[in-house]
Amino acid sequence: AGASGNVGSAAVHTLAQMAGAQVKALTRSSAGDKVASLKVLENVDIVECDIADRTSLSGVFDGVTAALLTCGNHQGQVATEKSFIDAAVAAGCPFLVKLGAVRCYTAKDSKSEYARFHAEIEEHLEKTAGAMKWTVLCPNWFMSNHLGDIFGSLPLGVIAYPLDPKAKAGVVDPRDVGDLAANLMMAPDPSAHHGLKLDVSGPENISVTEIAALYSDALSRPIAAVKPSVEEWITAGVGGGLEEWLARAASVNFIYWEAGDLAFPTSPQALAAAPPKRTMAAWIKEWSPRSPPPAV
Repeated sequence: AGASGNVGSAAVHTLAQMAGAQVKALTRSSAGDKVASLKVLENVDIVECDIADRTSLSGVFDGVTAALLTCGNHQGQVATEKSFIDAAVAAGCPFLVKLGAVRCYTAKDSKSEYARFHAEIEEHLEKTAGAMKWTVLCPNWFMSNHLGDIFGSLPLGVIAYPLDPKAKAGVVDPRDVGDLAANLMMAPDPSAHHGLKLDVSGPENISVTEIAALYSDALSRPIAAVKPSVEEWITAGVGGGLEEWLARAASVNFIYWEAGDLAFPTSPQALAAAPPKRTMAAWIKEWSPRSPPPAV
């Protein structure tokens, strides 16, 4: 589920290249560029469905040996993901991989609203899974969160985050998380990863100051790291298209980033399955040419 998202799409692409994999890519709509890239893959069937509607999932798990649940954070997420989990259990799905949030602040009393969602969903998974094996992936701050730099602040010559710009975090490319999910789904013995909540960080820790320097090199012009207030960052996020609740929830990351809590390593089991390899430097090299020219 969530085949058109950053993690889900990457997982489908990886699975399509693996021997013996036959993939059902679930998405609410088969339109859009990301789904178009999936349609050309061999051994991939695009399935339109609404996973919040149990009737929409009828027959989806037939013949399935593993499922991936990856949804964008949204209001209604708890009910949606519980619906998918319940359908998987009822259909006898052997193994489920769920995309979670940063583990150090995922709790039912978290300051981040979507982290509270994930905590409730994970509790439901643990209580209702029965014979179904499961694993939760707990990724660090995504590199793709910096698309706000690419299309927002870089033309102004800055990147702006409300934290000490020298604090470091193990930012991770969502494609590496998708690669890991695919490898876990194809593992010969899912019980080896059953009940694990795996931290997933990028191959290196990096600071906002260092990210600004990478942008400067890539764009051949100076990019400065500035520190706005949390409220200023939230306001800018809403101006860029985020819902206010989501911008506010995401801003909780910066508390932990500044404290050094996002400089955590990838869990050993994840490293053994598919170690994250993509660097922030490579991500910036890929995306910075798409940034609009400097504002006049």
